[in-house]
Amino acid sequence: MQNKTLPSWSYGVLSTAGVVLLASMFIAWIDVGGHTQSGLGIAWEQEHWMFLVPIAGGLLAAAAATRSQYTRLAAVAAGMSVAGVVIYQFARGILHSGLDTWLILGGAGVILAGVSSARRGWRIAGGVAVLAGFFAPWTDDSMWRLLRSDELEFLTDGLGVTVRVLWFVPVAAIAAIGSGASASAKSGRTALIAGCAIYGAVLWVLGSMFNMVLGWGAWAALGASTVALVLGVLAGSRREA
Repeated sequence: MQNKTLPSWSYGVLSTAGVVLLASMFIAWIDVGGHTQSGLGIAWEQEHWMFLVPIAGGLLAAAAATRSQYTRLAAVAAGMSVAGVVIYQFARGILHSGLDTWLILGGAGVILAGVSSARRGWRIAGGVAVLAGFFAPWTDDSMWRLLRSDELEFLTDGLGVTVRVLWFVPVAAIAAIGSGASASAKSGRTALIAGCAIYGAVLWVLGSMFNMVLGWGAWAALGASTVALVLGVLAGSRREA
C-alpha cells in the first residue's frame, strides 16, 4: 500500500507555523491610535470563530511534531483558519467592486496569460483593459482621479498609506502593450514583470491600509497560516511502500 507523505523538511516548518498561530493569539491583533487588543480578546468579546485559530495551530503543531499522517489535513485546516478567511473576504470584495477594478485586475491576469509569444496579442488586450480601468471616465472613484486629488496627501501624509505606488499600474500597462509588438523572450519577461507589478502595486496599497489597524499578532497569524496552506496544498509528496 502506498501513502502520500509530506517532504521531511516540511514538518519542522509546519510545526513552527502551528506554534506561531497559537502564540499570536496572545499578541496584539489590533493596534490603532494607541488602542491594542489581542487576538484572544477579540475572540472572547467579538469574533468567537477566532477560537479556531489557536485550536488549528495547536493541532498542526502536534501533528507535525509527531509526523502524523494527518499533518497535511491539519495544515490545510490551519491555513483556512486565517489565510482562507482573508482570501474569501478579498474575493467577496472583488465581486462587489466596480467595473474599473475588474478591468485592472482582470487585465493584469490577461497580460500574464499572454507571456507566451504565441499569445502576445493578449498582452495588448490586457494592457488596454488595465488603462481603461485606471482612467475609468465613467466613475469619480478611479485611480487616475485619486492620484490627482487632494485626498492623496491625506492618505499618504495623514494616514501613511503608500498610494503613489499605484502609478506603476498605467506604466506597467503601457509596457505590456509595447511588449505585444515583439515575440522575443525579452518581451515575454517584460509582460510577466508588468502583470506582477500591477498586482503588486494593488496589494501593496491594501497591505499599507491594513497595517494602519493590524498589529504584529495578526500579521504573524496571517504569515503562519499562509505558509501552512501553501505547504498543505502544494508541497510535493513522495510515495512510500
